[in-house]
Parts: sequence; C-alpha cells; structure tokens
Amino acid sequence: MFKKILVAVDGSHNSREALNMATDLAKQYRAKIELVHAFPHVSDLLGTPQYEHLLEARSAIGGQILDTMRQQVPAEMLAEVQLLEGPPAPAILRVAEEDGCDLIVLGSRGHGQLAGILLGSVSNTVAQRARCAVLIVHSQN
Repeated sequence: MFKKILVAVDGSHNSREALNMATDLAKQYRAKIELVHAFPHVSDLLGTPQYEHLLEARSAIGGQILDTMRQQVPAEMLAEVQLLEGPPAPAILRVAEEDGCDLIVLGSRGHGQLAGILLGSVSNTVAQRARCAVLIVHSQN
C-alpha cells in the first residue's frame, strides 16, 4: 500500500513517536522512509552580517535533529534525509508531492514558535492540503 513514507521531524517527543509509527509501517509495507526537517527562513537577513552565521547555526541544528532521528530508524531500513529552509507545512507538502510520497507522518505538535498558541498548525495545514494520506500521531503522554 505504501512505498514511500515522508516523516516530518523537529526533534520533539511527538516527532519521535511519529517516526516510530512510520518505521513500523515501513517494515510492514517494505516502504522507504524520507525524513524531512524544515527551519524558518533566514533570507530576510540576506545582505546583513548576521545572515551567514544564522544560516550556518540553523543548518547545524537541523542537521543534528536529522542525524538523531536517522539513528532511530533501523539500520536495515532505507532512509533519506532532507534539510530545508522555509515554513514547515509548505516544505513538507512540496517534498511529498515532488518525491511521490504515499503517506506523510508527523506529530500532532512540535517545537515550533508560539507552540502554546498555535499547537498543531503544521499538522493541521498538512492534513488539509496534502494530496496523499496523512497520519498525525498524538503523544501517549
């Protein structure tokens, strides 16, 4: 049923649980896993002295998140990783469509800005706009 599963990760507890669910499904369907992490735009600082430093810092943090999450995927399972700059929901939707993903798996909420006010805004947007199946994993805690 599923051949390629995109898992949106941000390092939060919910995204770790989403990855656990996705790897279980990938085992069952012998599907590939694609881990995606998107960090906020820094392009509005283009041309300023802080731009390069901030881009490097955000890229490094995103890379660490992807490395940590990749370690959670069983060694025998094929997993690709993508680090993207931009708002998470549009990035997730774009990658899912461009890469022909059959399923998007993500946590119900994560580490985003204003988490207390906008809980679940990424998962809500992805669920409403995706052209493939979406699985939103709620934390057991």
